[in-house]
Amino acid sequence: MGFYRAVSLTLVLSFAAGLVPLAGQTTAGTESTTQNIEFPQWSKDLRRAEIIAFGTIPFSWLVSTVTMDISRTIAHGGDQQYWPWPLKPTGAPTMTNGEFVTTICVALGISATVAIVDHIIIKHKRRKAEALKLENAPREPIIIRRPATNLDDETAAPSNSENGDAGAAPGEN
Repeated sequence: MGFYRAVSLTLVLSFAAGLVPLAGQTTAGTESTTQNIEFPQWSKDLRRAEIIAFGTIPFSWLVSTVTMDISRTIAHGGDQQYWPWPLKPTGAPTMTNGEFVTTICVALGISATVAIVDHIIIKHKRRKAEALKLENAPREPIIIRRPATNLDDETAAPSNSENGDAGAAPGEN
């Protein structure tokens, strides 16, 4: 009984030691510099792909295991001993090493494929959003304004070339 108390006390003290702040460490006036760092887009994309790949492993493992069990059932002529997981009887033969390795490789391949497809979809959506942003961006006006020169020549009254009177009003002859 003394051994279990010693182990329990050691565990409690080791966990409690992490809760006590160190004496030389101050938090007032210091800000974390990692909060202000902006990571490059490729780094964010890689992190997203990693999360998706590892997150889909349980589902791809289930799919590949059931698929392997179905293929084993077909290969053994529908024998009840090789039925897929929920229907297997007790004492059913386990997978061989080759089948187990194949199941793992298929599960990892499915997970990697899901991550790559997600990356392609996100990249396509990002390009589409950038194109829309450029399309709706404010542009310079098409009308170009230039200072007027020689206004006297251009705005002069039209001449009546029939009777040679420059600037005469129509009907004044």
